[in-house]
Amino acid sequence: MVDATKPAAPPDTVTLTINGQQVTVPKGTLLVEAAKAAGIDIPVFCYEPRMAPVGACRMCLVQIERMPKLQTACTTPVADGMVVNTVSEQARDAQRDVLAFLLSNHPLDCPVCDKGGECPLQDTTFNFGPGVSNFYEPKRQFVKPIPLSPLIALDRERCIMCYRCVRFQREIACDEALTVIDRGSYSEIAVSEGRTFDSPFSGNTIELCPVGALTSIPFRFRARPWDLTKVPSVCNECAVGCNINVEYRNNQVLRLTARANPPVDDGWLCDYGRFTYDYVNSTERLRQPLIRRGTQLVPATWDEALDAVAAGFRRIRDEAGADALAGVISPRATNEELYLFGKLFRGALGTNNVDHWPRIPALDGPFGVDALHGSIEALERARTILLVGVNPIAEQPVLDLRLKKAANRGARLIVVGPEETDLDIHAAHALRVAPAALPDLLAAWTGLLASEGGYDQVFVAHRTTGFEAARAALAGNTPVQAAAATGLAEGVIAAAGRALAGDGPVAILYRRDYATGRPDDPYLAALTDLALLTGALDEDGVFGGLVHESNAQGALDLGILPDRLPGHRFVGTPNGLGETWHTALPARPGRGWREIAGGRSGVRALYVAGIDPLAPPAGEAPARPEGVDFLVVQDLFLTATARAADVVLPAVSWAEKDGTLTNLERRVQRIRPAVRPPGEARPDWRVYRDLGRRLAESGFGFSSPLAVWQELAAAVPAYGALAYGALARGGRQWPLPEHAGPFAFAAGRGGGAA
Repeated sequence: MVDATKPAAPPDTVTLTINGQQVTVPKGTLLVEAAKAAGIDIPVFCYEPRMAPVGACRMCLVQIERMPKLQTACTTPVADGMVVNTVSEQARDAQRDVLAFLLSNHPLDCPVCDKGGECPLQDTTFNFGPGVSNFYEPKRQFVKPIPLSPLIALDRERCIMCYRCVRFQREIACDEALTVIDRGSYSEIAVSEGRTFDSPFSGNTIELCPVGALTSIPFRFRARPWDLTKVPSVCNECAVGCNINVEYRNNQVLRLTARANPPVDDGWLCDYGRFTYDYVNSTERLRQPLIRRGTQLVPATWDEALDAVAAGFRRIRDEAGADALAGVISPRATNEELYLFGKLFRGALGTNNVDHWPRIPALDGPFGVDALHGSIEALERARTILLVGVNPIAEQPVLDLRLKKAANRGARLIVVGPEETDLDIHAAHALRVAPAALPDLLAAWTGLLASEGGYDQVFVAHRTTGFEAARAALAGNTPVQAAAATGLAEGVIAAAGRALAGDGPVAILYRRDYATGRPDDPYLAALTDLALLTGALDEDGVFGGLVHESNAQGALDLGILPDRLPGHRFVGTPNGLGETWHTALPARPGRGWREIAGGRSGVRALYVAGIDPLAPPAGEAPARPEGVDFLVVQDLFLTATARAADVVLPAVSWAEKDGTLTNLERRVQRIRPAVRPPGEARPDWRVYRDLGRRLAESGFGFSSPLAVWQELAAAVPAYGALAYGALARGGRQWPLPEHAGPFAFAAGRGGGAA
């Protein structure tokens, strides 16, 4: 008789019993994960949920009813009605025996091991292991450590052969730099013959290693885990926005570790993000303001320096007008800093000569904003991925891992660009094409798919506005014409184009640098049409140009451009920002860094924050741009640009900041200060606020970065839609505007009609 009071299990699930507790989990779940869902701990060493199970260490042996032998929980899928006992006498004996064998040659050097205090082997031994060893023979000893690379050291006697490091390199990084040599008890982890351990993701093996066999050379013997204070933050080295823990002691950053945020980083870090922190602790950092007296930069108080900056900008504005003033800031600054910097120049000084550097052209996408449609996580679900000119392993490394993950799950990868990339070996089609020929190739694919799919008119009806001139120039492009432009065979072009017409979600990621930003740009026109046709602009698709710097997207969102305002609004259009700032905004677009650097821009006073654009070739003295007679530099070090300045202001690093960053997928995340800045260095937002108070009658009464965020969110509606408290808990993507017209049709999906 069916118990009507008991709800039925959802479809595609199974119900089993673990230690007398009923558990319902999806079909295909491994037993170790089912136990975890029920709050039951099964000890593991080799198992890692992001990698394929191998059952190498045997630590997770459990007893399953009607099975004559113990089974490894990390390789056993659950079954309906399964009865499991993880704490039976037989299971406990097996777990103790496995630990005894693992410890038979493992050195008891926990007091000096860098893993001590956060070691799974140590913890598991206390929870599940024998109290006394039955082995009395001398333990094996090896020469130690072996430097696998300048960053990673191997202590062979600690290794328990769980293969996590080798499997990570093979399955996740897809770079078999590590391998296992010899057999049986002589097996060792080693660098593959003819290789060096130069993987850009090698640092992940340190955190994956459960026993301290692999350790960080920069961190080795510098501190104990319990000596360190952890502060959650976000990596500032590229636009992916991987989450990290900043770990410090005595106001010194000693290491950075991964803080998993699966939608963004899948729990991984690249070596550049993991190990680039020594400059924060440098004794060469600027500690107080400097003012030029004659030919020398001499120390000054903050009031003297800020008064000098305000007086210099006022003087030149009075002599030559506001168009003679300009500011250029790093796209690694926080959103709050970017917002205040833009407000300082537009609201307090009355000029649109504002830019960020390095910068690539601002692009108007099909949604009216310059931002990626879709998400990093959505790449895993894509069935077809087109990469145009991008090289993520060099510019957005952890994004490269996500693309490899998608390819390993069956996504069809099409790589197009002028140079070879590490993704070529994963690609169904890898085409070498010069940047100038890309519009011809993309337009030929669009024409091919539209004609062969039989929905030319539907496609035309649903096209986004703009790019008319560019489309006219590309009209009627065919694989024959593309072959002449690219040098590729017509059949190769047609085969790659038809591969875009597969079922399922489509992603198109392209290199922004090849775009001009003009409305007649054939490159962006061809990309947009192809995205519309293939479904990359559908709800489950991904489409956009990849930004490089950690907050380049924030700089675009907040209008740190000579022709844009916060919220992707154009200078000179009705925007409401003047009412928010209680001032009249300049109506004409300003000049960007390229015009200023080229000279004859009319700019006489220049503020440079967080960048060194005037660094000269070796042996040459730095020179200001032509016409600039008052230069202010705000930076961490006395750079070449700072040595040419009239006023130098000490800046703070990302490890000393409070604020938010926006990554390449529009995700706004919170960073927090971990250590104190050196000497008299002040937070950058506070410097812009104090200058604003000197240069404007009102509008700069901020007391904290939170107060800046509140005004910023009011000025940029997309940011206003975000709950500030959620930004420290994985961050949130700001919403794209509602697009006009349906995009729910794509090649190969039932005739193409919406």
